[in-house]
Amino acid sequence: MLAVAGEGAGCAFAHVPAFAGRARGGLDRWDEYYRRTTRERYLAELFACVVMNRQFWPEFVARRDTVLILPDCLRRRGEECERKGSRGGPRCTACDETCAVGRMTVAAAKRGAGAIFSIREHGRQFRRLQRGRFKDLSVIGVACIWMLASGMREAEEAGVPSQGVLLNYCGCEHWTDKPHVTDTVVER
Repeated sequence: MLAVAGEGAGCAFAHVPAFAGRARGGLDRWDEYYRRTTRERYLAELFACVVMNRQFWPEFVARRDTVLILPDCLRRRGEECERKGSRGGPRCTACDETCAVGRMTVAAAKRGAGAIFSIREHGRQFRRLQRGRFKDLSVIGVACIWMLASGMREAEEAGVPSQGVLLNYCGCEHWTDKPHVTDTVVER
């Protein structure tokens, strides 16, 4: 299974072993666990995301209320982002038309869906959304493999069907020594 996943992933994981080797020196970091993940574990999590997308699809499409859950690393303006707080988590104000978060937020609104930034406590975030206007909640998570797989599992534990969309590449502080803005295909 991992060999097939490795072939299918191509060069996407080529730099993982070298990065994990460099990350071993940062044992005092709070995210050290993520940074030392092996290539094989990434491939297993990628496979898990594909399986969960297929497994959760029937219940996902049966729900009325969908919310995009977006990562901070997609914010084009970083700390200058003009996002606003809301009950379910920070929400995009579309302050930069070239920002993937802004484009996804606008696209979601046109389809009657919400869009918010992810918070660390997903279960609490899901409960807040369900107490608000999203009573019949399903979520679309956008994230790196590791965060996407764990977020989809947390959604399942909370009884919220999910679908996952991978980032094109990782650029947050977990995965690179010099964080940079990430991206994804908005049209997905």
